[in-house]
Amino acid sequence: MNIFIYLTIATVFIVAPVIVDATPRYDELLCEEVAEAVNESVLWGTLTQQEADDISERCYQLYA
Repeated sequence: MNIFIYLTIATVFIVAPVIVDATPRYDELLCEEVAEAVNESVLWGTLTQQEADDISERCYQLYA
């Protein structure tokens, strides 16, 4: 994976808790938003579908 992918993944996991603190929401909703963001990255060719699935799955394991 190139550096842009690592930066994208890091940004999602760094910014997501800040967003949660700013906007109260259910944990499942957070993971749905993460899944939406990583699936957009698949469409842009930044992530593979497998990488996006792995990120989404980790989110649900950690937060839901």
